[in-house]
Amino acid sequence: MHIRLFEIEEGAVKPTEHCYMISWLNQIIEDYPEEYLKVLAYIFYMTNKTHENPYANVVEEELEERIQRDLQPQFFTEDAAILLAIDNLTKLYETPTIRAYNGIKVMLDNMSTYLATTEITDGRDGNIRGMLAAAKDFKHIQASFKGAMSDVEEETKVQARGKSILPYDMRRKAKRK
Repeated sequence: MHIRLFEIEEGAVKPTEHCYMISWLNQIIEDYPEEYLKVLAYIFYMTNKTHENPYANVVEEELEERIQRDLQPQFFTEDAAILLAIDNLTKLYETPTIRAYNGIKVMLDNMSTYLATTEITDGRDGNIRGMLAAAKDFKHIQASFKGAMSDVEEETKVQARGKSILPYDMRRKAKRK
């Protein structure tokens, strides 16, 4: 089930009514009255691993640095309220399907790095057989990843009238009508 805590409206992350009701999200709004939208955007980008997040494909080890470089936050990202919100939202967003997707994604990233950076050696103690086996298994892991990604996308779709699916950027416009 998809949890809707933020919406994208006019190019900005906007809090839903839940952000005002959940104490640790409301604390962000109160603690950062001038820049809470940017703080919430940062938290959203750090925690949401679905297709709604433009940073969903960034390798986990590079995620925080890349978001900070792109957003150029003027707030302290290590603030206790921000860290609490990141921790809590990570837990709220994770379904079993998303956990499986994240696990397969990390495995695929690790395997890609291994294949790209490991020097092939031959001989009795060489790694060529292992490298060939890893390359062969890559296709199966990639298929599992694509299946998990499809399942995550299905979980996070919002339905419109007649059970049709709206693209994320059209959902807010449809609600106003």
